[in-house]
Amino acid sequence: MSTLEELRSGINRAWDSLADGWRHLISRASGALTRFKPTRQKETLPGFPAEGGWGLLAADLYEDDDKVVVRIEAPGMEQDDFDVTVSDDMLLVRGEKHYETERREGDYRIAECAYGRFERAFPLPDHVDGSRARAKYRRGVLNIEIPKSSHQRHSIEIK
Repeated sequence: MSTLEELRSGINRAWDSLADGWRHLISRASGALTRFKPTRQKETLPGFPAEGGWGLLAADLYEDDDKVVVRIEAPGMEQDDFDVTVSDDMLLVRGEKHYETERREGDYRIAECAYGRFERAFPLPDHVDGSRARAKYRRGVLNIEIPKSSHQRHSIEIK
């Protein structure tokens, strides 16, 4: 194999590895990508447009025999910043993350945090009781527990 062919093969392997890494990241984070829409001009960062942007709002959803639990990482917010509703088979979490400090001098070189209004919808199994759902926000994590309803499946004998 010539040096050029070895170089080409090495570049192809590196490119494939990079592409696999991006595919893995996208598959893991695609649900967490959330659109943040600024509410006021002053909440944007100096030197960055006020159009809003995308940010990660990471969440876990799991269920056991008694309940469905949704855990959302949302640091820097207060419990009053959230609006949580259960409608039919969807959990809807809306909120607003405020930009807390206003800088009067200097420019940001990196701005990765998202601010503004956001909304996430989570599909739920059809056997939950939204009227008994409970939510708690502590140390930057919103935990929502939705009990499963008492409706149980019954086998029907066919005659």
